[in-house]
Amino acid sequence: MPLLTRTPRSHQFTACALTLAGIATLVALGGCSKGSAAAAPTSGSAPVTVTLEPAVEKTDFQRYVRIVGSLAAYEKATLSNRVTGTVQKIYVDMGVVVKPSQKLAEIESQRFRMAVEQARQVQQETLARLVLKEIPTDETFNVDNTSPVQKALADQSAAKNKYDRAETLYKQQLIKDFEWLDTQAVYRIAQTQVQATRDEARALLSTAREANAVMAMRQKDLDDSIIYAPDGQVPHGDSVSNYRVAERRVSVGEYLREGTTLFVLVADDKLKLQARVPEGELSRVRLGQTIAFNVEAYGTRAFSGKITALDPTVEPASRTFMVEATVDNPEHLLRAGSFVQGRILTELQTVVMVPVDSLTSFAGVTKLFVTADDHGTLKAHQVEVMPGQQEGNLVEIPSGVKPGDRIVTSGQTKLFDGSPVQLRTAATTGPATSSTQAERR
Repeated sequence: MPLLTRTPRSHQFTACALTLAGIATLVALGGCSKGSAAAAPTSGSAPVTVTLEPAVEKTDFQRYVRIVGSLAAYEKATLSNRVTGTVQKIYVDMGVVVKPSQKLAEIESQRFRMAVEQARQVQQETLARLVLKEIPTDETFNVDNTSPVQKALADQSAAKNKYDRAETLYKQQLIKDFEWLDTQAVYRIAQTQVQATRDEARALLSTAREANAVMAMRQKDLDDSIIYAPDGQVPHGDSVSNYRVAERRVSVGEYLREGTTLFVLVADDKLKLQARVPEGELSRVRLGQTIAFNVEAYGTRAFSGKITALDPTVEPASRTFMVEATVDNPEHLLRAGSFVQGRILTELQTVVMVPVDSLTSFAGVTKLFVTADDHGTLKAHQVEVMPGQQEGNLVEIPSGVKPGDRIVTSGQTKLFDGSPVQLRTAATTGPATSSTQAERR
């Protein structure tokens, strides 16, 4: 059995002290190492292997404004009845294509025909009493031209002639007093009859015109008992060639009160794209510009339309204004109400673009690295940028980069400003001693 030796207490304290000192030294060395990693490496640092791509100049870069919106029918008509009655016939159903002014439904119309005939009879009877074939259109028509007044005027003229002869004979005392008085009375009656006939003619003419108005109203009721599609005329001189029945809300035999919604028609050979655009884009958006867009139903298939209307006001709550574009829809692929995402194509410009992979972002700062030959050594220099519009795998850089600058597209996370780099090749052996050597590798 081995003998146990007891270590002196002073030696134990010495060993512990050495151990603690070693730990402290290791911690200190670790801290120095960490600090050295955070600091920028010296000029003698090993080059970082990277890939480069040149910044390119694009002369026909398409500017755009992103939008979201929805499609609406080019024209939408909600048809209702003006007259009451029972639905007698229905000619169309939902989804049917109808032409402008096509007959859609009929309301029972017998009572309207009878009302028209009654008003016509009153008019004709009145005109017959005036011996007129039609109602004079001139409001200043002289009733003396009517037959009853003409007859009264003729009777007055005959009475006047008798009066004149009787007056002469009376002065010569060739007729008796009562004969003279009778002649005077007949003449006065003839004068009064002319005025009465004129008044009656004016009243008959007014009755005829009233009967004509009533007949026109009853005829309008008769016409309105048939429901037609709109005539297709729209603002700006355009027209609709076809409508589609979106809704049918009535059935045969149903009694309709005035103003009941019967059909909803939409014109979808063309559609309207409506979207709200931020106020800040007001100067860039104009009539006639193209809107390119997609709808979910057709994936990446592209559709387009032309801006035809701009809201003259800005909505205070959202600080946006409405844009409306006309979209041709000959195949009827698009539907009113669909959600769209698109772009308003504005101006063409010349810009500098770099690969998207060259950008790195941290704490809200976006940067890239541009390489340059520094006394025979290829080095990367950091440039802070504000990326602009993206197109494919390229992104616009408004400032800080020139066409032809060689941009680092991989290995950025290992770089610092002024870091030496070498190109990634099939067999990378060392630092690039110059830009020409780097390119050869």
